[in-house]
Amino acid sequence: MCGIAGTYGFGADTEGIARRMSSALAHRGPDGEGLFVDDQVGLAHRRLAIIDREHGAQPMTTADGRYTIIYNGETYNYLDLRAELEGLGHTFRTDSDTEVLLEAHAEWGTAAYDRFNGMFAFAIHDAHTGTVTIARDHFGIKPLYYWSDPTADAADGPRVVFGSEIRSLLASRAFEAAPDDRAVYRYLKFRVQDDDSQTFFAGVNRLMAGEVLEIRADGTEVSSFTRLKDELREIAARPARPYDEQVVDEYRERFQESVRLRLQSEVPVGTSLSGGLDSSAVAAVIARQLREQPEDERYSAVGTRQNTFSAVFPNSSNDEERYVDALLEDYQGQITAHKITPQPDAFLEDVHDFVRTQEEPIISTGPYAQYAVMREASQHVTVLLDGQGADEMMAGYNPYFYVYLRQLRRQRRFKELASEIVGSRDILRKLARTKFSGRTTVPIEALLNSGFVAEHHGEKVTSVQDDLKERLLEDTFRSSLPSLLRYEDKNTMRFSIEGRVPFVDKELLKFLFSLDESAIIHDGWNKRILRESMYGILPDMISKRRNKIGFTTPEGEWFRSIAPQLREIFASSSFASRPYFDAASVLALFDDYIAHPENYGTLMFWRLLNVELWMRTFFDDVDGAVRALGGSAEAGEPPRPNRPRLPPRRWRTKRPRATTSPTPASSWTSSPLPMRTPGAACRCRPSWWPAATTSSRSLGSGSSASPLTCPPGPYPRARHGTS
Repeated sequence: MCGIAGTYGFGADTEGIARRMSSALAHRGPDGEGLFVDDQVGLAHRRLAIIDREHGAQPMTTADGRYTIIYNGETYNYLDLRAELEGLGHTFRTDSDTEVLLEAHAEWGTAAYDRFNGMFAFAIHDAHTGTVTIARDHFGIKPLYYWSDPTADAADGPRVVFGSEIRSLLASRAFEAAPDDRAVYRYLKFRVQDDDSQTFFAGVNRLMAGEVLEIRADGTEVSSFTRLKDELREIAARPARPYDEQVVDEYRERFQESVRLRLQSEVPVGTSLSGGLDSSAVAAVIARQLREQPEDERYSAVGTRQNTFSAVFPNSSNDEERYVDALLEDYQGQITAHKITPQPDAFLEDVHDFVRTQEEPIISTGPYAQYAVMREASQHVTVLLDGQGADEMMAGYNPYFYVYLRQLRRQRRFKELASEIVGSRDILRKLARTKFSGRTTVPIEALLNSGFVAEHHGEKVTSVQDDLKERLLEDTFRSSLPSLLRYEDKNTMRFSIEGRVPFVDKELLKFLFSLDESAIIHDGWNKRILRESMYGILPDMISKRRNKIGFTTPEGEWFRSIAPQLREIFASSSFASRPYFDAASVLALFDDYIAHPENYGTLMFWRLLNVELWMRTFFDDVDGAVRALGGSAEAGEPPRPNRPRLPPRRWRTKRPRATTSPTPASSWTSSPLPMRTPGAACRCRPSWWPAATTSSRSLGSGSSASPLTCPPGPYPRARHGTS
């Protein structure tokens, strides 16, 4: 896993832009960096070396000099693809999966991408046509963002910057950062993020899962390289395979193979262990193999004992330590456990870096537990397996029961409906208690600026309500998993770790969709096939768990503990100055929360806080926004974690290396990037915001940028409850 960045259409400024973008990604690649510049194209790479550590440096160019690639990720079926390409006459100079992707593109073009099984984001430059093609994997496990200049003259061609993180785009200084008001509103109102191509930064888009962006002299075009979603729908529409013992055995074998593929590494591999069903299944499969077949070279990257990493919260309502300990007891001698106990005061110390790490607002403080776990893990391993994706693929959240019950009613399958109602009655009671908890309910609009609400009152968010597999597709590709994958990538790469997710495998998902829904929900139990496939592998108290918690924090307890510090944020002049909030109403409500915390949840308060902290991080501190995490974009790289390395893997077949040397990059030219014209309108203030006296701030780090005209604060506030 690495960091990639690139530019197109900036002429003599190309090298300077590419270098700044690369520096902003230093934390993603502490093991090396590379730069390729050819006329209008600049490609930058930061390497975290995992496979063929000695010879897999990037950018990498084909022997004939035509194609050059920068690549972030892992392609787990690369050895099979390599053998096929060798049969077609291709020769290889390295043992890396990077070269396999490059040669696959040379052989099959973009049609090759659907054949890759893994996680990837890459860019390939074609020297013959001048085209740059960037692509993102089937599920969007690896991120890829881009900005295209809307003012670019068609005759001069497009101007585009792209990269693994938004900070690299900001570091390009090709545009002024501004919040996207629609994204902010949808987050505050509906709690949604990452569900479409628009990020929280105006004009900055994310390439969606399974998409390709082609950048040519005559413009840009986004398309899909895969039919995976349609293929899954077609599979689901066929007569379902009956659920039986053979199906369970086959799923177990497929899941174990998915885990094994993700152990390919020349550096140490560990596992996140929350104590939940999903992460425990990953850890248990590895631990059992170490116990039963300790000489299996395919598991050598794990070592003689598997390192697991857990966040625990003693005496908290959401503590899962007893489940972690149950697994550790079953596999004594195969696991070395690492536990951390995040605290609210540490959260306050870390929150600025945490917000910088995530780059966009998040659903709750829950991902901070993962952030803290990754910090600890970085001292021991370089690759970490996690259980993300199982919930979206096997109905792991309680609301899925309602969806399935509505489907059974719509299909008039009343006998099954009655059975599921009886089996899930405890889940339904829990959902009802949550809905009718007696807590004070305040519409978010009452806490927002009335003009902001009026501007976006037409926004709607819908979801599939009565088709289980269609809802799983929606949540896997749009509504739920994309944000979790973002949290995973940002938190792991903050500490130079590669995260891998065995459940997020297209072949595993195709198999699930070929089965009847009873493989997913049956008699009030979700994830049925995973639970039954883990009998004898997991302790019963885990495989038969009904309560789901996951990597999260005791947010309610923490907020009560640090309420005075949080109140300072709500009472600040910067919070009052934002064009989004009715600060007086927010402060009054939070004071009532401090007096009566049992009457309120914390998720709404967190969203308000997160937007404010995000604004401070990326718009009030424009210099800090572009610095690499743990270091400076100008000063260099963050400290490299002190952790062990493994010798080259013995399981991989070594092949004779071709004597041809990689094609060198083209020569570089450089000149300063022109800045915005002085006095140009500032995009920080939305169109509906009243005119105000301008103030100025500088753009970029250490630059002589023109002043930005920005609204001063505080601003007039809307009346409480207006819309």
